[in-house]
Amino acid sequence: MIVGAHLSYLRDTLFGPVAHSIDCDVIITFISAETFQVQVLSPVTQDLHKAHALNMTLSSGEHLNGRVVHVPAKDNKRVVLQVDT
Repeated sequence: MIVGAHLSYLRDTLFGPVAHSIDCDVIITFISAETFQVQVLSPVTQDLHKAHALNMTLSSGEHLNGRVVHVPAKDNKRVVLQVDT
């Protein structure tokens, strides 16, 4: 199911971590009790695939957060992030 979400994420740079945020549509798939996958459908930022930490607030008010451990796919229309809680 596609839901609206506010993503706040950290990205490592040469000067240290940089915080970013975006409002977007996502599809969340739970892989295990500690791991979930987020498909970010729109809009996709240029640096989201480089995120290393993610804090997500869904339109329902639910919060999910964790460490980005894998980015299996990226194209112009979506980014997929695998997150460990």
